[in-house]
Amino acid sequence: MENKPTNQIIMKKSYLQLSLYCFLVALAFSAKAQMGFGKLEEIEEVQKSPLIVMIEEPREKVLKKLKKHPRKGDVEDYKADLRIYNENIKTAVEKFWPYNKEGIQYKTYDEIKAMKKARVKGHAVLLCQSSKARTDGPGNVYANGLAWDKNIQEDFDDRRDAMFTSMTVNIIEDFEKGAVYVLPLFDVFPTRASLVFGIKSIKAYFDRRVSMKKDKVKGRDLMKQQEEEMKKRVQLLPSKTLLLREEWLEDKLTAAKFKEYYPYPFKICDKDFMDEVIMNSDAAYAYGVEMPVIISQSNRDIIIYMQYVFDAADAEPMAIVKPSTGSLMALSIINKAGSRNFTTKTAQKIVAQIKGKEGD
Repeated sequence: MENKPTNQIIMKKSYLQLSLYCFLVALAFSAKAQMGFGKLEEIEEVQKSPLIVMIEEPREKVLKKLKKHPRKGDVEDYKADLRIYNENIKTAVEKFWPYNKEGIQYKTYDEIKAMKKARVKGHAVLLCQSSKARTDGPGNVYANGLAWDKNIQEDFDDRRDAMFTSMTVNIIEDFEKGAVYVLPLFDVFPTRASLVFGIKSIKAYFDRRVSMKKDKVKGRDLMKQQEEEMKKRVQLLPSKTLLLREEWLEDKLTAAKFKEYYPYPFKICDKDFMDEVIMNSDAAYAYGVEMPVIISQSNRDIIIYMQYVFDAADAEPMAIVKPSTGSLMALSIINKAGSRNFTTKTAQKIVAQIKGKEGD
């Protein structure tokens, strides 16, 4: 039997890998980077059950880090930021949680763990947790809580250390074991904007899962429907003001430079302004964010960075900039692909989608 040349085998393997990754990116693209693990009956249980929201208290891992490296921040500042986070998640849940709002409880990690140990049932649990992309061993540890240091945005705006934070919803019986839904957020230390985005995304995902059963829609057909919906939505983008957070712009990318490539209304803003717009569901705006899509493999996690544009009214996607084919090809060697910041090329690709064109 004739042996195939080595380089031909390598090319075939690379092609298969690329096809797989492109499929996974397309799936994440059309499903808002969602990872849904729950059965439909678990989704329905979350929808009807009283909600427990995990609030944050100082975590031993962070306290040890601050004690060992004081330059990373002060313990009192850490505690103050946790108080702000707890207030923010309470505000977001009370305004946007679309299901059972009777008797929402706010509990710490230890308190929820104790409830599970006492065999409490019939509750849904919502929480946020930070993780590093897995190179070996488990990636998600609830007990570690949220990553923090005094310059959290500066340190993580380009995700140098592959840190990300996810919003998770599950049933209390599966606390620390299984998840009905997991979504990476666009901030490592969650802002009000990212918390609202997460809650609205839970509703969107649950609605789609329920409609798939009700209307007997297959996953592939649903993905096509979502792609078509986004093509319609992107046509509305020029009538909205696109918000971009200043720390997510490529170095030396000014508003004047961005305008050369994006001729529609936009505003370079800080996180507080974006928080306000998204908390108010202001339909006059869309917002661009940096999103990590985490693809777990048997021995490592792959991170694909994409730039999303969401409608501020309902957090539905209007445009997505995916990594280039060349960047995806490199995934066989490294575990990252895509730009970590908004660039002039990002602007060009968004404009191309508005004009009904696609490109690498």
